[in-house]
Amino acid sequence: MDPPVPVPAAPGTRPASDGAFRRAAAGLTEAQCRAVDSPAARLCVVAGAGSGKTRVLTLRVARRVLDGSAQADHTLVCTFTRKAARELRARLAASGAPVSSPVGPGGVPASGVRAGTLHQLALTLLRREADDTGRAVPVLVDHRARLLAELVDGPARAAAVDAEIAWAKARCLGPAEYARAATAAGRDAVPGEWVAATYAAYQAALGRRGQLDLDDVLLRAGDLLLADGAAAERARWRYRHLFVDEFQDVNPAQFRLLTALLGEGADLCVVGDPNQAIYGWNGADAGLLRSLPDVLAGLETVHLDRNHRCTPQVVAAAAAALGQTEVAPPRSARPDGPMPVVTAYDDERAEAEGVASLVLDRSAAGTAWSDQAVLARTHDQLGVVRRALERAGVPWRDAPGPESEGEADGAPPGGRGAVELATFHRAKGLEWTAVFVVGLEEGYVPVVHAATDEARAEERRLLYVALSRASRDLHCSWARSRRLGAGRAVERRASPWLAPVARASRAGQDRSPPRDVGSRLAQLRAGLRR
Repeated sequence: MDPPVPVPAAPGTRPASDGAFRRAAAGLTEAQCRAVDSPAARLCVVAGAGSGKTRVLTLRVARRVLDGSAQADHTLVCTFTRKAARELRARLAASGAPVSSPVGPGGVPASGVRAGTLHQLALTLLRREADDTGRAVPVLVDHRARLLAELVDGPARAAAVDAEIAWAKARCLGPAEYARAATAAGRDAVPGEWVAATYAAYQAALGRRGQLDLDDVLLRAGDLLLADGAAAERARWRYRHLFVDEFQDVNPAQFRLLTALLGEGADLCVVGDPNQAIYGWNGADAGLLRSLPDVLAGLETVHLDRNHRCTPQVVAAAAAALGQTEVAPPRSARPDGPMPVVTAYDDERAEAEGVASLVLDRSAAGTAWSDQAVLARTHDQLGVVRRALERAGVPWRDAPGPESEGEADGAPPGGRGAVELATFHRAKGLEWTAVFVVGLEEGYVPVVHAATDEARAEERRLLYVALSRASRDLHCSWARSRRLGAGRAVERRASPWLAPVARASRAGQDRSPPRDVGSRLAQLRAGLRR
């Protein structure tokens, strides 16, 4: 393996206070220090659940600006959502790095490190090139679904083809290549030839209107850098030091843009975890993280090997769900906690009321509502849980999405917040003290349409993500019978991945929720007042 490429010294904008960096870096582990301090210009940080990846990423940026090996005005940190970008900017500032505030189209960015999404990067490249050359500024379509609704019958068909077009563009596939690629990937929920024809009609409609959608922005920006050497040099001069968070979620269109932006210099740091790659259904390719050493000569890899979020008991249960992997999950650095619990209920209502009772118990023991969450594989599974929480008088809300701060949706939360409800995908990046993972049945985990080996492997990683959201208390459950579709009760079987979790856990002691939930709530509230 080639030796790490050294970071070139360069004059940079220094943080306002070296002390801010020292305070933010206090208590780093040996592996975290290695990631922050490595002299390599090409670095991959493999950061498992709870390993402090965001802290390490922002401290590495601040350290390089501090020692002059990176210039703040030429440093870019990329992530996938505006919410994550806001968090990065806040953490960068707390680490002592000067941070540039976002500006609208045509605005001049302030001095400092830039942090934003990959789509924002692509749009900025296209807009700057339009300013430099006098070309037309790209016009974005507001909602792809609205245009698709004009081409197909019904919102369900529009939503289905919308998802397939998004997947195709993420994989850099045009209408002519879609059908064959979709068949190879096991995407046969909708007819491939029909999707391809609708995709072609959609692109033609965009062309007539002179518009691009957000996926086109990534592709067009990549085209620009690959086809126009002068434009590529201007972009590489502007963005000399590139940092990418959540690299396991990068799709081929984004990877193409990033590699085109790097050029020969390749001053790059990426952070990712192959065990949390859960967006293949949306076009992401976890193999791109593994391929980086082949793409970038001299890439150094650092593994963060300690989980600072979860107790050893939670880590063991989550690792059991994951099974054998190329990269072992990080070990817990926390004190022991309670054993996770696996419970089988008679039906979905008994499960929901059992969870409501457990939530009340945790509240009585001092765990705030907002430190508790109920997670399920699908949105539909959460409906019966919402109703059970409402009957128990427990405040709840849907966990905020990646671009939302969220609002309480259930009963008034008061001063202790609200229990959060989320799908496994929505829960990624979040954490709670107590987590109740429900509906762990075959057909949901793995989901019924996961037909290929890779799809099932991704479903298993998704279960690992869900279980590793708990810092201390983890409860897993399934129902032997569940009403599906028109309300017909169907016998269910436990997820095939629940058995190893059960071996790392203990059986539930009380499968019968209290019959009078209102009386139970009154008793618990009386106990809380004492």
